[in-house]
Amino acid sequence: MSVEGQTFPKSVQPGIPKLGSTPKGWKRYRIGDLFDVVSRPTDLHDDQEYDLVTVKRSRGGIERRSRLLGRRISVKSQFLLEEGDFLISKRQIVHGACAVVPAEFSGSIVSNEYSVLRPRPVLSLNYLRYLVHSIYLQQTFFHSSVGVHVEKMIFRLEDWFKWPIHLPPLAEQGKLGRGLMDADAKITLLTDKKTALEEYKRGLMQRLFSCELRFTRDDGNAFPDWEKRKLGEVFDWVRTNSLSREHLGDDPASGVQNIHYGDVHGKFRPLFFQSKEDAPFIATTAPIREFKGEEFLRQGDVVIADASEDYSDIGKAIEVMEVAPDSAVAGLHTYIARPKAESLVLGFSGYLLRSAPMRQQIMRIAQGISVLGVSKGNLEKLVFWLPHPDEQRKIAAALSALDAKIDALSQKISEMEAFKKGLLQKLFV
Repeated sequence: MSVEGQTFPKSVQPGIPKLGSTPKGWKRYRIGDLFDVVSRPTDLHDDQEYDLVTVKRSRGGIERRSRLLGRRISVKSQFLLEEGDFLISKRQIVHGACAVVPAEFSGSIVSNEYSVLRPRPVLSLNYLRYLVHSIYLQQTFFHSSVGVHVEKMIFRLEDWFKWPIHLPPLAEQGKLGRGLMDADAKITLLTDKKTALEEYKRGLMQRLFSCELRFTRDDGNAFPDWEKRKLGEVFDWVRTNSLSREHLGDDPASGVQNIHYGDVHGKFRPLFFQSKEDAPFIATTAPIREFKGEEFLRQGDVVIADASEDYSDIGKAIEVMEVAPDSAVAGLHTYIARPKAESLVLGFSGYLLRSAPMRQQIMRIAQGISVLGVSKGNLEKLVFWLPHPDEQRKIAAALSALDAKIDALSQKISEMEAFKKGLLQKLFV
């Protein structure tokens, strides 16, 4: 249980654990019916090395904390772990610190700050690995802990054992566990592919914008050398609106979106904006209820974040590729850079301003202590090399094709994660 007014940690959905009716073919147990408490005290030898492990929060698994000689371990009451044990941190379980012990940590030791359990034959290990992610079980952990502050709560195993729970037959547990493992494997595979593409894109941008790699004309001939220019020569700086996110309305009929500097920091994609559905990455911003005298974004505009607490984010930019008339504006802590002439091809500017040579210059001119900023005057002076328009098109096409593949993988990952989350909650509520 928890004290009155206790704040729930971020890893736990607030609420009292509630168990519905028993699904057909499933059986109702007490949690204590599923486990045996095990204790394997070990005598520490001064000259022998031991692996001490800990359990990460948010059901993040087990990791080695340290490897020490017996004489250097201050707490002498240590207990041996075996593969297949279920390990619970008594002080961190309110944050989801529990895990099944994998083979690589068999033989490690923990102090009596942990509860070590052994699942009985009615409970599949694979099923248990996913069961701990259910909202119900997370809430039972929290409500089986006592303390005046969330960081000082102590788990009471005897209380946790009293909670009821539903379990399917072992065969069904195995099937469900394998299905969730397959989903995890797909998510991992998709994530690895996405990471590899992102790394390839970063490398390609580095080579392109340093002129190490050049495109050629369709007939095989070389493009002209790149021209040295300043940002102030090719962009005009347009006024952004003065409304902060706190002053935005919530009327969806207004059709106006305010692009906040945080949206620019968080994305590395051209902006295609015809409606809220067309631009899901700014769906968190609110339409402006009353909008007068502001500068709407146009196709080809580049929105630049002018402030950040992190050097790696300062001056990040995103290009507007499509936008419905009078539908989008850039808000506080952003600049709008509008191309002056046809020397800049649509789709190229955003990549230019995100390229390593430009990012290095922007970070050098950033000023500030707690919050960093860049001025328009300093941005205008930055030097870059501008390729022929036809070579710009080839660069933009190559990079946008990679972005499309990365976006497709991101979408698949989101869909698989949503599927897994929905399945978990249906299975274990």
